Amino acid sequence: MKILSLSISILMALLPVACKGQQQSFAPEDLAVKVDKSQQARILITTDLEVDDMNGILLSLMYADHYDLAGIVWSAGMYHFTGDGGKHTLGQITPNFRCNAQHCEHRVKAPADLTEYRPIDPTWLDRIMDFYESDYQLLSKNNPNYPTPEYIRSITKVGNIEFEGDYRFETEGSNFIVDCIMDNDMRPLYIQHWGGINTTVRALYSIYEKYHGTPQWESVLAKVTAKVRIGGSGEDNCRADSKIDEMFPGLQNGGYGMGFFSYGSFFSASYNNPRRAADELQPYLHTDFILDAYKYNHGKLTGEIWLMGEGRALYGEPIIYNYGLITYMDWAKSAELGWGPENLKTYPRADYMPFDWAFCQFGAASFINIGLRPEVSNRNNYYTILMWEELAARADWAICEPQDCNHAPIVTADKLDFTATPGQTITLSGSAKDPDGDILTPKWWVPAAACTYKEGKAEGLVVSSESGWSTNFTIPADAKAGDKFAINLEVRDDATRPMTRFAQYIITVS
Repeated sequence: MKILSLSISILMALLPVACKGQQQSFAPEDLAVKVDKSQQARILITTDLEVDDMNGILLSLMYADHYDLAGIVWSAGMYHFTGDGGKHTLGQITPNFRCNAQHCEHRVKAPADLTEYRPIDPTWLDRIMDFYESDYQLLSKNNPNYPTPEYIRSITKVGNIEFEGDYRFETEGSNFIVDCIMDNDMRPLYIQHWGGINTTVRALYSIYEKYHGTPQWESVLAKVTAKVRIGGSGEDNCRADSKIDEMFPGLQNGGYGMGFFSYGSFFSASYNNPRRAADELQPYLHTDFILDAYKYNHGKLTGEIWLMGEGRALYGEPIIYNYGLITYMDWAKSAELGWGPENLKTYPRADYMPFDWAFCQFGAASFINIGLRPEVSNRNNYYTILMWEELAARADWAICEPQDCNHAPIVTADKLDFTATPGQTITLSGSAKDPDGDILTPKWWVPAAACTYKEGKAEGLVVSSESGWSTNFTIPADAKAGDKFAINLEVRDDATRPMTRFAQYIITVS
């Protein structure tokens, strides 16, 4: 029965998709307002382009209306490097490497002898740029804040990809990072490291070599330390080896997080692994939802998302890591075959069905703005579910005119920040409109994890009314000065592919 059900799902996915009109009250002027991208967070992604990063790049482009994408730079990592045509080995270039492969089915005696390791398809980024250009025509009609294909091509670069931790030479990618750091845009530059940090290290090295010891050095140092945010330490040791933190004292970290898309666990969709995702997330991680929502007939970008056992081969990967051809994750077997360290032999095998979700590295997800406040903790599986639903709605944007798609409600509030004393009651109100004329359902609730009262464990806090456009909240009598309470006004439309937005009110106890 499972095989029959799966076959029907695949057949349905291959049928043409008709956009469902929502024209009854469509108001183009209510679509997302064109924003000044220079007022958004500025993000530069470096990636080793492993399959999880491939999915992350695709999602980064699907949500590129939410942030200012400064660059996509292909770099090396401990799991993926292309080599230099056999001239050198990993051990010769990076003696302090982290690559933990053993003998790779006896192709080498030790990792130090590797001349390449699980190299990445050199054509992949170019093809994704073509796919983005194909989808952009309708994506940009549905939301005017997507960057142009020409811009995305101009910021996509190849960095230091020859060996893990290799920062010997300047590359197109490292020089591009230099340009981003040294330009006159003084917003924080969030440089994310989904693989190795070596291309960023090379960029900082180039700046140091050019300016250290010159009259400009103090101003350059001030600019770098004020502007650069190192997101993630990278899959190599070259940050410590290069001593860039000594070269640039005060270098800041930050700006990397999976946000609402924290479903990236390698075992999330497995049906037998103890580390599988929570039950409430499971419907969004399997074939029935995925094929219908975005995988087929919804544009080039979402169609390229890699799934387990979908029938495509991953360039450069041994079969044990070729997840498009297999429906299991057997890291113990990878250790036995020499593709991983001995300690992986203790890992239980994870099994999947064809077209189940694989995994994702999407470090830009924290910058998606659905109305939640970045200064409080909003980790909740419920938000992840809303993002899956939104991805399905966005997938329609690549194939349908705006009048035939769903768009997010626009939620407003006159005041979001309040101060109060213990026992005081605060009245909260908001409003919303929908660009598609859909019926909107408001809901008020208290996200306990976003409250600092009782260290975020304040379960059971309630508002006076869960429905309507206003409510009251009474501060507990035992609240202490400085405690913060978050109250959500959640607004959801009634479309087939629903979208949800929030106003999040913060009450600080005085």
